[in-house]
Amino acid sequence: MEKRWIQAATILPPTVKVAGSRLLPFCLRHRVALEAINSPVLDHGKSFTAKDLIIAVRILSSTDFVEMRRPVSLWESLKIGYYSKSPRAFIVECVKLVNYLEAQSLMPRFWAKSENSKDTGIPWQLAVIACLTRNGCTLDEAWIMPEAEAVWLHIAHCRASGAKVDIVSDVEWEAMENYRKEIEANKTPNAYNRN
Repeated sequence: MEKRWIQAATILPPTVKVAGSRLLPFCLRHRVALEAINSPVLDHGKSFTAKDLIIAVRILSSTDFVEMRRPVSLWESLKIGYYSKSPRAFIVECVKLVNYLEAQSLMPRFWAKSENSKDTGIPWQLAVIACLTRNGCTLDEAWIMPEAEAVWLHIAHCRASGAKVDIVSDVEWEAMENYRKEIEANKTPNAYNRN
């Protein structure tokens, strides 16, 4: 838990350029804009097209909703055509985008809720924004601060208000990962133990 918070609090603004555009720190505004268009770039392991890449880059290189929602420009159409016809260049840009998203994902890890836990019906992004604005951030600050930092602040505010939020500590996470690896290793068929 502590390592992830320190990394989230001290992460430097990304300097990565994808498809010629410098990406900004991943924020809640980016997430909501990508979710609004069902962008596959948020779905780890799902493939995406050159058009998906270019639209995601436009969103991730801006904090302005109007800019994020505008139609595809001529320049972007040319980039889409280039990356559609050049698989090697497209893969290089996709790898940079995936690495950027991985580096930005430093949110706390929570213990799984039981199936009968109460769902409030409020999107978690809205709950974070509401909490941050209630505790002194401007609406714009809440929308564009790095997502991991926003979530950590939200959780700290919730816990200070008495909410019971169980976060997985670094030690617990490492123990679970080691246990998972041990289980997977035991599932691997052993050539000497054939029945």
